[in-house]
Amino acid sequence: MIQSAPLFLALRYLRPRRSFVSVITIVSLLGVAMGVMMMIVVRAVMVGFEEDFRDTLMGTKPHLMLHAPSPSTDWPPVLDKVKNIPGVVSAAPCVTGSNLYLANGDAQAVAQLFAIPPLDASHHLGKIRPHLLAGSLELIDGSLILTDQQLQQLDLRIGDDVSVYAETNVNDAVRQYSDANEQDDEQKRQAILDKVSLHPLKLRISGALRSDAVGLLACASLTTGQNIFRLGSGVSGIAVELDHPEQAQDRAGDLARAAPGWRVETWADEEKARLAAMKNEQTMMQFVLSIIALVAAFSVMNTTITVTTQKRREIGMLAAIGGSGRQIINVFLLQAAIVGVAGTGLGLGGGLLVLWLRNDLREWLALATGGQVHAVEGVFLSTIPARVDPDHLLMTCAFSITLCLVAGFLPAWFAARMEPAQALRD
Repeated sequence: MIQSAPLFLALRYLRPRRSFVSVITIVSLLGVAMGVMMMIVVRAVMVGFEEDFRDTLMGTKPHLMLHAPSPSTDWPPVLDKVKNIPGVVSAAPCVTGSNLYLANGDAQAVAQLFAIPPLDASHHLGKIRPHLLAGSLELIDGSLILTDQQLQQLDLRIGDDVSVYAETNVNDAVRQYSDANEQDDEQKRQAILDKVSLHPLKLRISGALRSDAVGLLACASLTTGQNIFRLGSGVSGIAVELDHPEQAQDRAGDLARAAPGWRVETWADEEKARLAAMKNEQTMMQFVLSIIALVAAFSVMNTTITVTTQKRREIGMLAAIGGSGRQIINVFLLQAAIVGVAGTGLGLGGGLLVLWLRNDLREWLALATGGQVHAVEGVFLSTIPARVDPDHLLMTCAFSITLCLVAGFLPAWFAARMEPAQALRD
C-alpha cells in the first residue's frame, strides 16, 4: 500500500456512493459538535456566574473586617498597625450592626448598619456608587442612606425622617417588659412599664441604594452609628480595603497578628457556603458534560463499527495484498480523527457564537415564549455572565478529539485482526 492510501480510503469511507457526505457521518459529526458546544457554553456561563457573584461581594462589602472583642475605645493603635500592612489601601474605624430596626408609624423594616467617618467614605462607599438610585452618598451626621426596598416598606422618600432603634434598645425594652409581667404588685408593674422606652433616634434619609445589589445595607457617619448604639467614642471594628481583594484570605493572617484578640472576617466568609456550592455545581456539571461527550464519542465508534462491518471484504483484500494491520487501523483511525476534529471545530465555533449572542438569545427566547427580560444595568445577573478560559477551551478540544480517537481505535483494531480468507469468504 502506498503511504497516502489510509487517508484516501478514510475519506472514501466517509462518503456513500450517491451523496457527498454520509448521513451517519453527519450524525456523528453533529454529536461531537453538540457535546463540545455544551461543555464550552455551560462551563463558561457557570464560571461567569461565580465571578459575577464574587465581584458583587467585593464591590459591596469591606474586603476585610476586624471585629473588636467588645465595643472598643482603644482602637487608634490597632488602626495604625493595620494601615502599615502591605496591600492595605484604606482602613477606617466603623460601627456595624446586623439588627437595626427602622420605623415610620406602624411600618417597620430592618437594616445592617455600616457607619464610617465621612473622610474615608470615598474608599469604602465609592465602590457602591453605581448602585445609588437617588440622593447622595455623602455621610452627614444625623442622616441615613437606605435601600429602595426599605423605603418602600416604610413608605418614605429622600428627605423624610425615620425612627431608628438599635438592637440593644429593643432587647432592653423586652427585658423591662418581662420584668413588669413578673410583678404581682400592680403599682410596681405599672411603674416599670412607664419606664419602658425604645429611645428612638430620628434620622433624615439622604440617599437610596438598589437593594438587589447591596441587600439590607444602611450607611451612616461614624458619629451617627455611635449615637445609635450608644458607644460614645468606641467602635465595633475596622473596615479594610485592599489593592487586590482576591488576596483577602492571605492578608487576614497579617491582620490577625496586628490585632491580637480581634476577629478577622473576609468579604467571602458570610457567603462561604454559597461559593462552595457553586464550586460543587461546576464539578458535577463538568462530570455530566463529560458523560455527554462520551456519548458523542460512542456515535463515532458506531460509525467505525458500521463501516468495518460493511467493508469486511475490502479489509480482507487489503490484508491479502500485503497491507499490514497498522495500515488497516490507520484507515479507520483517520476516519475517526476527521470526524473528531471537524466536530470539535464545529462545536468550538458554535459554542463561542452562542456565548457571544447569549443575551440576544435570552431576549429572543423571552419574546418567543411571551416572557419578559428584566435587565437593569449594573445589577447582579442583569445579563448572562460568561468567562471563556483559553486553557479550558484547549482542554475541552483535546478531550473531545482523544475520545474520538479511542472510540475509533477499538473497532479498527478488531477489524485489523480479521483473517483475510475469512473476510473474503464472508
